[in-house]
Amino acid sequence: MDELHQHFGLSDPIGEAANMLDNLRMKPGNKISTYNVDFMYYASQLDWGNSILCHRYYQGLPNQIQNSISTQKQGKPTSFQDMYTLAMTINHHYWEQDCECHHTRQVEKEALESHSQKQRKASTSGSVMASQSKANLSLAALSTKNPSSKSSPSPTPKKQPNTP
Repeated sequence: MDELHQHFGLSDPIGEAANMLDNLRMKPGNKISTYNVDFMYYASQLDWGNSILCHRYYQGLPNQIQNSISTQKQGKPTSFQDMYTLAMTINHHYWEQDCECHHTRQVEKEALESHSQKQRKASTSGSVMASQSKANLSLAALSTKNPSSKSSPSPTPKKQPNTP
C-alpha cells in the first residue's frame, strides 16, 4: 500500500486540500449544500482554526450572500459555525423567494395565455357570426335582384272580340 501511495497518491495531501479550499467558490445559481459538502471535505483534512475556516468559508460565498452577511445588524460572524448557519439561512431565503417569484411568473403567464385564448375564441366566433351575417345578406340581395326565383303569373293579353 505504501508503495502504491508513493507512486500514485498525492505527494502533499494537506497542501492539496488547502489549495482546493483556497480556490473553492460557490457557483452562482447553485444551492449552498454543494458548496458546504466540498468545503467540509477539504476542511476536515486540515488542522485550521475556527477563525481561518470562518474567513475562508465567507470568501467562497457568492456576492449576494456576502452582501447579506456584511449588512447584518450584529455584524459579520466571527465563528465558523455562526457564519455557516447564517449563510445557510440567507441562501434558504434566497431560494424560497426565487421559488415564489417563479410561481408568480407562472401564474401570470397562465393567466395571460388563458386571456389570449378567450380573445381568440371571441374573435373566431365573431368572424363566424360576421360570415353568417354576410351570407344572409348575400342571399337576401340575390333574392331581390332575381325576382324569377318566385314565379308570378305574367299578364295574359286580353282577347279581342271577334268581329265579322
